[in-house]
Amino acid sequence: MKTFPRFILGAGLWLLAAGAGAHSVNEVLKEIQEQDHYIQMVNYEAPGFALEDRHGRKVSLADFRGKIVILNFIYARCTDACPLHSELIAKIQAQVNATLMRDLVQFVTIATDTEDAAATAQVMRGHGKIHGLDPANWVFLYRGSGAPDSGINTAKAYGLEFTPTPDGDQMHGVVTHVIDQQGVMRARFHGLTFQPFHLTAFVNTLLYPDHDEGWAGA
Repeated sequence: MKTFPRFILGAGLWLLAAGAGAHSVNEVLKEIQEQDHYIQMVNYEAPGFALEDRHGRKVSLADFRGKIVILNFIYARCTDACPLHSELIAKIQAQVNATLMRDLVQFVTIATDTEDAAATAQVMRGHGKIHGLDPANWVFLYRGSGAPDSGINTAKAYGLEFTPTPDGDQMHGVVTHVIDQQGVMRARFHGLTFQPFHLTAFVNTLLYPDHDEGWAGA
């Protein structure tokens, strides 16, 4: 029986072990979906965005054309699901960055905060370090000088509702998006309980669809 590429922890590195036979993107996703029911395969152009990092630099989705983009949305002031989502992204990033995929994958987190932009930037400072995210291929974006609801509207374009509550929080779902090198949305990983290596294996297959071993080293 064919098995999808797996990431095995050994000697402190995640190493990719390919199963028997070549694997198309659809074959890999089908096998992953049989084991993980939180994955939705899609195929449509990802909505564009143009936001700012905490230093005020403009960043757009188009800037990452040619790379796989792993995108998630959080409310930066959240103390519940959002920190757990950031830690899940950090696990995926650690797996990716232990291989040559590191330079071919960009992680993007978008904050949906509508509060004062300067205060939001202050909240964002230190977020990556706290949750173990590597700034080498991860960027944290927010509305910056744009409209207060820029982050929320971007999330809505991706099918997510972030709804402010009377107690100053935001109600929302949790989804991790995978966008391919051409800007096409390829998969949505729902919730916080999917296996990180399933997403990593899928990204590997997007990058190396014609190779039995994808690329298997660190």
